[in-house]
Amino acid sequence: MNRYTCKNPDCTVAITGKCVLSCEPIESCKNVTITAAAVSSEPARGGAESATTVTTVYHGQELGWMQAAPLLAARYGLLIGLLGESATGKTCLLSSLYLLASCGELQPAFQFAGSATLPGFERRIRLLREWSGATLPETISEHTILTDERQPGLLHLALRSNEVASARDLLLTDLPGEWTTDLVRRADKASRLAFFRRADVVVIALSGPDLATDETRNRQIQFSRMLVQRLRDAVGVDLETPIIFAVTRCDMIGTIAPAAIYRIVDAATDFGFKDVSYTLVAAFSDRSDIPSGLGVPELLSKVFRKRDPHFYSRDRDQNANNRAFASFVAAGDPSEST
Repeated sequence: MNRYTCKNPDCTVAITGKCVLSCEPIESCKNVTITAAAVSSEPARGGAESATTVTTVYHGQELGWMQAAPLLAARYGLLIGLLGESATGKTCLLSSLYLLASCGELQPAFQFAGSATLPGFERRIRLLREWSGATLPETISEHTILTDERQPGLLHLALRSNEVASARDLLLTDLPGEWTTDLVRRADKASRLAFFRRADVVVIALSGPDLATDETRNRQIQFSRMLVQRLRDAVGVDLETPIIFAVTRCDMIGTIAPAAIYRIVDAATDFGFKDVSYTLVAAFSDRSDIPSGLGVPELLSKVFRKRDPHFYSRDRDQNANNRAFASFVAAGDPSEST
């Protein structure tokens, strides 16, 4: 077990043993604490027992319900529900957002303000960091597997925008594609997605090549229609919640939107959703005419384009606590197997 913990959420000293502020020795950093387990394993000096306090260390891969609730209670945060079938590029989209933010590529519109899940983001881009070829690897990120298959892990990213002085917390779901497919096939799978009723924005990833190919186009349109209908009828997503279709892998089809996406947007509008749009995305690209991260800033701008944050408690329920994250967890009881 690593002997250090740190109060700085951007520091990974508990995992790497390196101080993010480059303090030497590490103990000289004012944010660092030596864990109780590490101290107890060292011989006591002068024969005296060492008085220690047990420190809980969160691994930083994802946030669970217990870790997410305090973040949303401390300041208004945005919960982004991301859906899409397997291999549609959901994890690549999240990884691209993280890299653009942390490397300052979103400035001046957005500035990176930290993350409580840095190890989780870094694990997702491990294959990309290890790649040394001239072109992108066929597989950039591994298939998403949840630690607890009954409830999601949430990735955290804090950003500052020109329009808002304080940092805004983004909590982003990284769900296996099977969750989306299961929802379309079986309405009784909706209960584990009950927290989507708290989502500020729902992003649905659709494969651009599949939308542009004759053999797969109609299937994608029908699947998307059924998914949106399930979100409305089975999950109970509010019709005021914005839905953004992210057309992924546009490095393979170019920057002209496939005609099929307009039919999908129209279908979601017909189902009653009042704010429906799409964005062309190329999370990673090895084409010189299409940069990596294409469409990610535009998608982020749509996420930040928020209405009154209290619309849930005003329009949906007279209960002032209706928007509380914990109430949606309790109502949907996602901890139970479905």
